[in-house]
Amino acid sequence: MLGADVPDAAPALAAVKTCNRSDMRAIIRDEPHRRTQFAAGAYAEQRAIAQERATLLATPPSGASGQATTTAALAQLDARQKQLDDARAIERSWRDLFDEVRADYLANCTTGKRNAED
Repeated sequence: MLGADVPDAAPALAAVKTCNRSDMRAIIRDEPHRRTQFAAGAYAEQRAIAQERATLLATPPSGASGQATTTAALAQLDARQKQLDDARAIERSWRDLFDEVRADYLANCTTGKRNAED
């Protein structure tokens, strides 16, 4: 779901390794929008999970089959929550890496060292 929205680290790592200014500028320029899209998706998913859980818990199951259905539905919600938690952990890792790559680029590529594309 949301984990697929996290970018591949290889282009950012390659751009800082080669001090490729145009690639780094594009990555840095696009990042705030990508973060907004991720946050909106995570919010929507968390809200949907909470609403579905509240609905399930507000309606007492009737009989054994109702209890089994409620239990299965709650298990599915727990699985969705774990996927969302994983996506958030991956997003945090990406943000940490992105910040380090940006700092590396600024420290090592902007002090007199220019790439051929400037």
